[in-house]
Amino acid sequence: MSEEAASVESKSNWYDSKTLVIAWVLVFFPVGLYGVWKSDDFIRNVKFGASVACVIGFFGLGINFVHPLYVFVMYPTALFLLWRAPEISKKLTVRFAMGFPIILILALFAAGNGQTSVEGGTGGSCSAVITQGNCTYYRDDNCNVIGSSCS
Repeated sequence: MSEEAASVESKSNWYDSKTLVIAWVLVFFPVGLYGVWKSDDFIRNVKFGASVACVIGFFGLGINFVHPLYVFVMYPTALFLLWRAPEISKKLTVRFAMGFPIILILALFAAGNGQTSVEGGTGGSCSAVITQGNCTYYRDDNCNVIGSSCS
């Protein structure tokens, strides 16, 4: 087998495209992390960094697939990267884009049911300190105001 044929054969895997792997990390991190670890294009420090960032983002900060940061920043960024990459077919970009309305509908449904929150704690906790005008309100985990202070 010639060097050219070996080169073409080794690049036939989806995880050999950096842009596609980054898009997968942004769209669905388990598949993206698999691609990061399987690819030879990423150095070991990048592989560990991407893994730690996903763990912190999705588990530590409570970002999920209906969180506004995911829906309005990460998913559109992945679509933009795919659209701009010359090695990625437009057909594949359209397939990724077809999932966005589904994610958007799920996010709107979850927001309507009160399952996501931009302010306050993570993991369903509602405890927070809110300042409105000259008053400060203190909430517990059940979103009840447990104290207030006005000046």
